[in-house]
Amino acid sequence: MPQVTSLKPARAAQLATPATAWWAWLLLACAPLPLVAQFVAGGGDGFRFSPSIVSVTVRGGFDRPMAQSEIFDFTTTNLTIARNDFSSFSGAADIAVRVRPRLDVIVGVGRAQRRIPSEFRKFIDNNDRPIEQVTTLRRVPVTLGVRYALRPPGERISTFAWIPARFTPWIGAGGGVMNYRFAQTGDFVNFTTFAVFKDSYAAKGNAPMAYANVAAEFMLSTRIALTSDIRYSVACGTLGGSFERFDKIDLSGAAATMGLTLRY
Repeated sequence: MPQVTSLKPARAAQLATPATAWWAWLLLACAPLPLVAQFVAGGGDGFRFSPSIVSVTVRGGFDRPMAQSEIFDFTTTNLTIARNDFSSFSGAADIAVRVRPRLDVIVGVGRAQRRIPSEFRKFIDNNDRPIEQVTTLRRVPVTLGVRYALRPPGERISTFAWIPARFTPWIGAGGGVMNYRFAQTGDFVNFTTFAVFKDSYAAKGNAPMAYANVAAEFMLSTRIALTSDIRYSVACGTLGGSFERFDKIDLSGAAATMGLTLRY
């Protein structure tokens, strides 16, 4: 069995995504927004016979977990992983039902997962090779909430004509369940015997969650809108199984997404 026979200086994460990558991708995703808004503002008027009652939105963007609990402290201290490295692409879908002129009830589901290769910061084995492993964090929120339009989402101009607003800002809040999985697979160090061993550890479950968000819609036609969404979620789950000696896992995070909304 390989043994730890030497130490190496702690070094920054080299195998994971740089901390600045999340911001770079977010800026790239948001860059077309002013151009689209200008295009929409200059478009022709359109009308419908009645306001939309149901809408479906598909969004994509980036998710930034806070990663502040004990398991993340242990991981970032011993492995070449930084808290920023848990940032990942996220996808989400929402179905909204209009219950009042400015109020929607909205059901949503999302998914964000990050798989991070790493190695021990201070140890190498007796063959002078790094002690490598992979850490995975998956978060799947399922939510029910409400959102309120800060300005009317449209205007009725006659008995048979209703014009949707070109721009509608929203605020929202809700709650639900966060399904999660935290896993580590690869080579590890027994800190008592300093033996290197191969193993897999995993914990998964469901945790209650709450969120608040701000969003905006830019109408591209009478039925299709460009949608942007920024939200903060709060959740904390129990770590059982292989990680039962740790406190609860922090599942909170912030996400910024953009997508398309289809109104019926």
